[in-house]
Amino acid sequence: MSSFIKGLWSRTKKDPEVRQLDHPRDLMTGDIVQLSDSFGLPEQLRNQAFKVVGISTWQFEHNFSTSFALQSQNDDSVDLTIEEEAGRETAVFSFAISRDVVEQLFDLDEFGSIFDEETTILTLQGAAGMDGLVAQQYHQISSGERGFYYENDYRDSCPPEYEGSGEPLDYYCLIDNEEAFAVEVEVYEGGETDVALTVYRDLDVIKELWPAEKS
Repeated sequence: MSSFIKGLWSRTKKDPEVRQLDHPRDLMTGDIVQLSDSFGLPEQLRNQAFKVVGISTWQFEHNFSTSFALQSQNDDSVDLTIEEEAGRETAVFSFAISRDVVEQLFDLDEFGSIFDEETTILTLQGAAGMDGLVAQQYHQISSGERGFYYENDYRDSCPPEYEGSGEPLDYYCLIDNEEAFAVEVEVYEGGETDVALTVYRDLDVIKELWPAEKS
């Protein structure tokens, strides 16, 4: 009798529910992102798998966007956001770069004009090992736009009631004529400045998504 009850119990127990992950906008910490082997992707992304190691939020006026911090097995880091415009979804990959790399890529006097003018043209003076992440020339589309950065994920909760509760920043952006590459600059209070090289690609470069394994 006891063996019968045990057998009945084993047949009626439900397997743990497996979380479905069908779109990168639903990524959570620990999930895995596999990119395609397309030659349209830079080498730093092509056929690479990344783990989501952090999720944060950016705010500009009343618009909030989610940013996923990704890390590869080789400890390479890139930030991913998903943009949508006119029904088209785009994967946006941003690589943070140091001041030394900025100096190799661009003329510093020309780069400095980003903060003084609204129509700067930025010309590449050398790839500095960043082949596939840069364009030959950029034009400025954003100058000192006020924004806020939050280390939290607000997709399933209400965003802060007051926009000033995040870390304030001034945002500058330059983009190439094909709108495939950008240089993004964030200036925080106190003068701390972050620079990123950004690549825009169709969402289908993301080939596979795997939810994190439950511990």
